Amino acid sequence: MKKIGGLFGDFILIVLFVVLGVCGYYIYQNYPREPIAFNNFNLEQNQPIVENSLPSKQFYERMRYSDRIITYHISESCSEQKASSMKEAFDTLEARAVISFQEASKSKAEIKVLCSDVSPQTEEEEGHFVAGEGGPSRVLNSTLYSVILEGKIALYREGQCNNPNVAIHELLHALGFDHNNNPDSILYPTLDCDQEIDSEIISSINAIYSKDSLPDLVFSKANATKSGRYLNFHIEVLNQGLQPSGTIEIGIYADDKFVETFEIGAISIGAKKILDVENLAIPSKAKKIDFVADYENKINELYENNNKISLNLLS
Repeated sequence: MKKIGGLFGDFILIVLFVVLGVCGYYIYQNYPREPIAFNNFNLEQNQPIVENSLPSKQFYERMRYSDRIITYHISESCSEQKASSMKEAFDTLEARAVISFQEASKSKAEIKVLCSDVSPQTEEEEGHFVAGEGGPSRVLNSTLYSVILEGKIALYREGQCNNPNVAIHELLHALGFDHNNNPDSILYPTLDCDQEIDSEIISSINAIYSKDSLPDLVFSKANATKSGRYLNFHIEVLNQGLQPSGTIEIGIYADDKFVETFEIGAISIGAKKILDVENLAIPSKAKKIDFVADYENKINELYENNNKISLNLLS
């Protein structure tokens, strides 16, 4: 009996030591301690390389409509001659560039064509061929692009040419292109009937519309701290693309091992979503945290190589 009692006592002691060890480890893991920061996020390292310059000058960098198919509406007040000239201008650009134009209702049209019988000609412009004006009227900066949400073209008096040069000139303005210094170019400030669409204009249109109309997700801000085995972080995800995104999930990894996912919904063009999380449990020895936008690759994007950022523990 004494021997059995001694074994039982040893067993109780072992159990007690195990319980104390587990409790001690739990207290160690969860005891509040000074947070350790992760390194600062460098935004430039997460940005794709994008060609900034175009052969033809624009009002702002990389101005374009979101899609290659651009909708338009010609006002009922336009004469048959002006409407015909405008449609010929659309057809002329379609034949030479990657963009196309589609007629739509006024409420859904991206380019609105207005007409008037009076030219806003000033004394300084006396003798100049002034028959219209055009340009972007609503523009959204998505970071990668200056996305034209709406453009307007105003055709005044009837054109003096047998070609649609006035309408083409104003249409190019509505596409975001500024005047140039080539007298033979259709984008020269003073118009005449012999000017043509120079190759640099077509090259610029094709370059700026080379990318499909897609969203592009990128982390615009990120910081994190770790206290024991708990992670606190703040991240901001920007849609710098050409279309709203679908529902986005952010994947969190600690030392390349999956930890958790967070859904942040959809993001419109040029907008961002913010995610703040406190006390996310991670391995206590974790030295690196990865954040991955659309971690299951459910969304087609302009660039797929800028969805991940890594923060390393400062110690």
